[in-house]
Amino acid sequence: MEWQSEVKQLYEKMVLRIPEMVRPIIKPALFEAAEKKCTERKGKNVAEVDFVTAIFEVTPAAFQPTMIGDLKSLGIDADKYLAKVKGGFKLHNDLNKMVDDIMKLCEITGIKGNKEAVWKVIKAYEPFFAGSPVSIRSTTKPVEKRDVSTRYVELMMPHNPDPYTTAIKNGLLKKENHPLHKMYQETLEKIDILGYGVDIDARIGLSKIWTFTVPWSIDPVFSMKYIPKSFINFREHFKKHGLSIFSVFAFDFSNKTTNIYFMLRNPATATREKCERIVKECGFEVASKEIMEKCANAAHLSYTFSWDSDKVERVCFGIVCAHFKDVPVHFHPVMKEFVEKTPLQVEKRKFIYSITFTPKGLYYKIENDYNGTMADFLLLGAKAGLESYN
Repeated sequence: MEWQSEVKQLYEKMVLRIPEMVRPIIKPALFEAAEKKCTERKGKNVAEVDFVTAIFEVTPAAFQPTMIGDLKSLGIDADKYLAKVKGGFKLHNDLNKMVDDIMKLCEITGIKGNKEAVWKVIKAYEPFFAGSPVSIRSTTKPVEKRDVSTRYVELMMPHNPDPYTTAIKNGLLKKENHPLHKMYQETLEKIDILGYGVDIDARIGLSKIWTFTVPWSIDPVFSMKYIPKSFINFREHFKKHGLSIFSVFAFDFSNKTTNIYFMLRNPATATREKCERIVKECGFEVASKEIMEKCANAAHLSYTFSWDSDKVERVCFGIVCAHFKDVPVHFHPVMKEFVEKTPLQVEKRKFIYSITFTPKGLYYKIENDYNGTMADFLLLGAKAGLESYN
């Protein structure tokens, strides 16, 4: 599709102002969205109106004030296009069906769900569970330790207040003096936040809050006041393996742990041997050749730390499957049952599975792409991640 020359120049100038770490995500998304806008209005060339309305719709809420300022500095009056911007949530999830499906997955995986607890969390964050990417996951842990967790993630719509404040106000969490709670607040104070996510444990209610960060250097994290000592102990490990930029902190309030996620732009550069070195250095036993080769396909790598140990609790390799047949269901019967019977709100059956190593051996996480957007969200985020790891 042809672009008006001055609009193409505007595009190039704005791309240069996008933070370098998120440029790989926003640049192609903006190009595609502008051409889509032109097609929708049946235009012959991409015009200023297409570009400006598109940039509003692909820029995370946290960046929009800066983006508006950049447009104005380039002589563009963004205000006159606001009426054309399609605001609000992009999805329309049926919440009654969602809760029924959560309960069905509880039955499939053999756990006892608490519908009242699930609804209490959903009502506190109703616009987000109704309009954001959602996935539901379980694990192959022994049934007495197994859970069914439902999560939303949202970067495009602002959270006001943040999810932790909402949880306290609605009685979903009790404010404690534990360093986990303090670390959450410290993260918001010291790191630029792109958006959030919230997890519901179907047995108990709210379990986890995610903070999605602007891809951020890991170095300042080591000076955070409330970070676990076990995390600091892994500084040389992260440096050795080139894990210098992270994208997500997860705060697990039910287990009093925190997870750090490294998104991987090009899993093809990973190898089984690299995965094995990481697992061994964490003090865990490596798995079979087949399993370790699957680890090399991970789009994200995460570590779990607590304040009760000097060591890492878990290391997890997350693999995105664009087709249900790509899930290695022969690894465990729970994975097979979950993939074959999981209810969804879309026809296409995409999944994310994770291979998780612990001191007691490995287990698997299996997660559905409940409304057809979570897998693409993760792969998009990976474009702003590390090239790979060493």
